[in-house]
Amino acid sequence: MMFQPLDYFHPKTLPRTVEEVVDLLYTDLPLRDRMIMSKLSEEELNLSVYLALAKSIRKEFGLYNGNEHLIASCRSYMGREYDSYEDPAMVIMKELWKKVRKSQSLRLVKA
Repeated sequence: MMFQPLDYFHPKTLPRTVEEVVDLLYTDLPLRDRMIMSKLSEEELNLSVYLALAKSIRKEFGLYNGNEHLIASCRSYMGREYDSYEDPAMVIMKELWKKVRKSQSLRLVKA
């Protein structure tokens, strides 16, 4: 799975919420990759996808550079649905995974 890197870093254009990031990533994710991701278990997501994409997510969406709005949005998920040891990139990946699984299950029902 590959996401297109941002050509520039401009804090005013960075997404401010988990939902905005998930929507951007989902839109950028090819159908083939969505199908693959929808079939992953949570453990597989944690072991393979997270390790491959966490650093890119942190860099591309300003988590290393102080995108405080996005960090706060991620924190709002931690402790409610996530263990406190999970970082913002994990929150984003799990929310993307949930969206992919939901959309792909709907696609299978419609077909």
